[in-house]
Amino acid sequence: PPPALPFSPMADEKKEQADRATEAPKLNGRPRNENSKRENVPIPPYRSSTSEMTEDEMQELLEFDTDGMDDDLLFDDEDELTLSDLIGSLDKVPEGLQKRMKAWGDRWKSQLSKLHGYREQMKNLHNNIKKRGKAVRKLLNDRSKTAARRLITGDQNKKVRDYVKEPPVVRMIDCVSFTLGVILLASAEFMALRHPHYFYIFYVITSWAMILTRVLLWWGGSFKYFLFDFCYYVNGVTSIALLLNPQNAALLQVCFVWANGPVSLAMVTWRNSLVFHSLEKVTSLYVHAAPPLAMMCIRWYTKTISPACETPECKLTMWNWWGLSFGGYLLWQALQLFLTEVIGREEIQSKGLQTSCRWIATHPRMPVHFLSLKITRFLGIMGKDEQYDHTTWKTKVIFVTFQAAYTLITMLPCKILFESFWAHFTYLIVLYIYCVWNGARYYVHVFAERYVLQFREAPRTGDSLIPPPAMKTSYGTKKGN
Repeated sequence: PPPALPFSPMADEKKEQADRATEAPKLNGRPRNENSKRENVPIPPYRSSTSEMTEDEMQELLEFDTDGMDDDLLFDDEDELTLSDLIGSLDKVPEGLQKRMKAWGDRWKSQLSKLHGYREQMKNLHNNIKKRGKAVRKLLNDRSKTAARRLITGDQNKKVRDYVKEPPVVRMIDCVSFTLGVILLASAEFMALRHPHYFYIFYVITSWAMILTRVLLWWGGSFKYFLFDFCYYVNGVTSIALLLNPQNAALLQVCFVWANGPVSLAMVTWRNSLVFHSLEKVTSLYVHAAPPLAMMCIRWYTKTISPACETPECKLTMWNWWGLSFGGYLLWQALQLFLTEVIGREEIQSKGLQTSCRWIATHPRMPVHFLSLKITRFLGIMGKDEQYDHTTWKTKVIFVTFQAAYTLITMLPCKILFESFWAHFTYLIVLYIYCVWNGARYYVHVFAERYVLQFREAPRTGDSLIPPPAMKTSYGTKKGN
């Protein structure tokens, strides 16, 4: 027999298998649970690499089934990772990593402090820009006023309001107003008779021009809050409806009721007059007289069926007549009370600005004043000798109630006006003749004497005339111009 070698490959292989058998109770370096139910679990053949395996060993390894193994052999309960183990492991973070994390935290804090500083800088910059903007606006406003005064009056220290009260300027303004008033009347007549289906365009342009003129004249004076009366509300809603939604029959019917009800009869309530030389009187007349004329052209002078008609029969429905119309009025009333009694209350009281309630309460000759006073005295609401006080809520509630009643009463004839051309035509003709008659009486009984008296020698304040005292005429007591 050949001599024995110092080592044998077969012996080494058997030795390795024996060592693996002794180490079988361990899995991945963990001791096997002694309570395991299965002791003899086949162990796959071990090779340092798959290249050293034979085909049979490779097949045996692929067919090795772990499903039959005990769960304790794979994962022991003692080896489960708990939250306390995770927290405890944080203390074992390497020192270098801890320093790096601390540096990162310090860097983030530094960046946040820089952002806070940037925020404060932007806030200060915004405040500085705001202050400078106010200063620039004030400077531009002062310079524009100075330039306007120098251009209009010839003196940068003379106010335009004082300048327009001087006799030569008054004469020029009256001449211009008279000319423009006649042109406006002739243009409205031409459009209504020659092109009635396009009259709404003429109405929108001219009404906004007149209202803009009134805003410029009244906004800085004591009549600023008159610009929020119901007539301006109706003109605004009507013009917007005609421009943006001219085919909305329900909205047009509501505008018809407003224009031919409370707005048109306001010409009688406020005693409007056709006085061509007075821009104020022409504007007051136009904002009351133009809306019903525009709605008449839309209702009766269209090439096809009127856009204000919901059905071929073209009837004014009860809902549009009373529900929507009075609902829209109540919306305006709420807005006006909020504006005059909440937002502008202090300004009205401190500066003595005029409102509709205050004006009616302080003018006893107005029909609304003496009629409402008689009714409230008859009902016992007002005392026998008690007069209206526009600062009390009692007077304000009375006028709000009477205005609502006035609106409901003036809405009564609107159904007849909407469904009868001749009734509508006669109604507007009577109202327009009334305004012309008031204008004629004004020229004859008031204007002739006052216009001459205005330019007589009278005490002056600066360069402006003091308004003449009130004088008694057959037309009524009038004060100022």
